[in-house]
Amino acid sequence: MTLTVRPATPADHETVARVYTLARPGNPATAALLAAADAAQAEVGATHARWLAELEGQVVGAAELMEPLGSRSPGSFWLELAVLGEARGQGAATLLYRALSRELALHMPLRLKAVVSEANPVALRFAQRRGFVEVERFWDRTLELRYFDGLRHPRPLPQELELVTLENFAARVPDVVAALHPLYEEARADLPRSPGETYIPLPPSALSGWLGHLDPALVTLALRGDVPVGFTALEPSGATGPTNAGLLTAHSGPAHDPAKYELLIAMTGVARAERNQGLARALKVASMEAARQAGWAVIRTSNHSGNMGMLRVNDALGFGREPARLGMLREVAAGEKV
Repeated sequence: MTLTVRPATPADHETVARVYTLARPGNPATAALLAAADAAQAEVGATHARWLAELEGQVVGAAELMEPLGSRSPGSFWLELAVLGEARGQGAATLLYRALSRELALHMPLRLKAVVSEANPVALRFAQRRGFVEVERFWDRTLELRYFDGLRHPRPLPQELELVTLENFAARVPDVVAALHPLYEEARADLPRSPGETYIPLPPSALSGWLGHLDPALVTLALRGDVPVGFTALEPSGATGPTNAGLLTAHSGPAHDPAKYELLIAMTGVARAERNQGLARALKVASMEAARQAGWAVIRTSNHSGNMGMLRVNDALGFGREPARLGMLREVAAGEKV
């Protein structure tokens, strides 16, 4: 048995996405999303590195470290490590973690964050043995659109608001990014974060990059006049059927178009002054009904344990919960070996 680890390159994006998708039920990845994330890291000069584990020449695992751009602070890093089920127990995770450790030693780490599934006790023990402790939970959530009926979820819009797609909004304003940036940053500022993480504003170029890989017909905005006060964005996950998705997705049912199998809710945000009026729910209902009518089969989203408002909204809309993903944190003392 020959097990080796090597640095990944952009040519490996498809392979890395496959490993992440198969090793993390409920949390698929795509080459396009990885490429967009890499570009965002490179644009601001953030630390980022990725490796692959190969068993007899076949890729069986991947790992990476990065600085969290939305809450970047000296010494804080996010780690990702995934090994395919059939290759676990053969040392791939250990070799990948050693590669992470060597890179981290160059950057004086103070705080490390990793996310593992409660459905993977091997990964949980691996993290705990290395000093990581649970600080938060996330739930990946699935809704089959054939069971969704928007009429069962009436939610009148607050007075004088209208819902439009980003595609339509772009025809009304001269600069979409400038119009959306204040709302986007206000929503980002209020996202739940791990202990020690703080909100760091991102420039308009970051929003431009994010919007650049979205289909404007799959982004729904709430407007007061021409001022955006809420939004929800859908994007294809890359999954073409239930074998690439999570545990809750049905393995039977009507035939579906593989190119329109699954959408992710990339982000939902509402201006502070417009909250607690049902606007997030109205935005989601409108986008989900449009997705159903367009022939999409499944919508997937993720909820943080600290976001009780969105948990209640998604519970009411019928999203099931996958096994929790656990946010694990390790504080690194000065001079301590990672």
